[in-house]
Amino acid sequence: MAMEHWDTKLVTIEDEAGFAAAARALYEGQVVGMPTETVYGLGCNAKDPKAVAKVFEAKGRPSDNPLIVHVASKDTIPTLVEEITPVAKVLIDAFMPGPITVIMKKAPVIPDCVSAGLDTVGIRFPIHPVAQKLIEASGVPVAAPSANLSGSPSPTRAEHVMKDMMGRIPYVVEGGECQVGLESTVVDATGNWPQILRPGAITIEQMEEALKNAGIEKPETIRALEQKAGEAPRAPGMKYRHYAPSCEVKILGSGDFDNYEEYYKEAVEREILDEKTPVGLFVGTRIAHEVKTLFADQLDHILFYEYGDDFDVEQAAHHLFDGLRELDEKKATILFAPAFPEEGLGIAYMNRLKKAASENRPTAEPAPSKRRVLFVCSGNTCRSPLAEAILRALWKEGEPHTMLGRPDVKAELEVTSAGVTASEDREYTRFSVEIAEYEYDQDISNEWSTPVTEYRLDDQDLILCVTSDHSHYLRTKYPRSCEKVFSFQEILEDNFIEGISGEVLDPYGGDYITYQKTASQIEAILRAVLPEILKKWEFVSANNDG
Repeated sequence: MAMEHWDTKLVTIEDEAGFAAAARALYEGQVVGMPTETVYGLGCNAKDPKAVAKVFEAKGRPSDNPLIVHVASKDTIPTLVEEITPVAKVLIDAFMPGPITVIMKKAPVIPDCVSAGLDTVGIRFPIHPVAQKLIEASGVPVAAPSANLSGSPSPTRAEHVMKDMMGRIPYVVEGGECQVGLESTVVDATGNWPQILRPGAITIEQMEEALKNAGIEKPETIRALEQKAGEAPRAPGMKYRHYAPSCEVKILGSGDFDNYEEYYKEAVEREILDEKTPVGLFVGTRIAHEVKTLFADQLDHILFYEYGDDFDVEQAAHHLFDGLRELDEKKATILFAPAFPEEGLGIAYMNRLKKAASENRPTAEPAPSKRRVLFVCSGNTCRSPLAEAILRALWKEGEPHTMLGRPDVKAELEVTSAGVTASEDREYTRFSVEIAEYEYDQDISNEWSTPVTEYRLDDQDLILCVTSDHSHYLRTKYPRSCEKVFSFQEILEDNFIEGISGEVLDPYGGDYITYQKTASQIEAILRAVLPEILKKWEFVSANNDG
């Protein structure tokens, strides 16, 4: 059956008749574009499966992606969920209304089509006054994803919704520009500690502070979330193409802003030289001024979207989706945006920007003949750098590597390391560097410690932790990477390898002999498991048939 065509109307809260018609349309099972403080949503009656189907149809969204249910009062929440855990209650009390979605066990009143078949549902109480009035006037809880065509940048203005949804829905309610500009934080609160599934304006540090103030201490053992094979994603934006304009997006810098003027200058020069214009720049005001001065005679080839102060992540996050849309609509052939430090709101900003930068560049994904391995320890100065060097040496020892049954296709391995408590750019310990060089012929003297981040984990095919505590920590804090995370002990046990201890003691502060013993243990582990890893990946080495 063809989708119903509408003469889409933009209404305001001051237009009492129009606003009432939009609220009535929600109650009667139609789809309405609505403002929130984060992004505009595509709302429908959360209790009506037919209305939910219309949202998926209008948005072009896969039905195995869950929707968030919006309420106009905290009093509504107990009617929609089966359980409000102590953690969930603290988060609701501390941050609602606000830009947070709390996942809880759903009540039967929530149809499976809203939760994509999961036994949980995300509940959100927006702080935007127009959203609150619309939901209250409709008399129903409102299920709503972002109000854009699936895959494109989320809308932060009513005109964005009108552009994407014209003819697809009957009403769009005007609520001004969204204050936050990025989707809500999604946090699973079904367990004994909050677990973020999608970063947003409310950070894990804020949640932990609220829990501490409420007298809830962080437990020694945190129940990790389990994502079953074939199960729907537990939060929006975890599975499908998202946030990406049609033009290519590239990220400039690493978040320190020391050389950003030079980065933008080189990017513009390169694209003008290659005749890939107009170049779109999502850029701070000061750097924009410098670029305009440098390229004063070539401004016809450059498009600018100035988000505000160069170093202000709140302004950059607030304007990101609007900037991506505007530069795309002005026909930029390529778009450049700055990296920010991955802390606080910068985590959410980089989450959305990295998705926008990667999703429209499929060539950035590793080919089947390339795999990435990340070693994880605590500070990333001793054990994980040693493991990194040793695996590189073992890989070199077995060269050449090819794909099983395809001797013409070279198999490649990229090995890196990081630490769960690491800080940026600490030197590896002297003994780690010396052992890597003298015993494994690997130069790691110019490499530095790196902290674990969600995005670094996303890029890996296998994540090996030097202790079980590290693997448990990663699975708890980064649930979407669970299936890739193993401790040395776990991977030995999974492959039925006995006689080797997989718990690697920390040699930090010890002498050369102590470090040497640690390296020998790591080497024994990797020599034992590497053939099984290669076999799984269908890699063939010169010294091994699989």
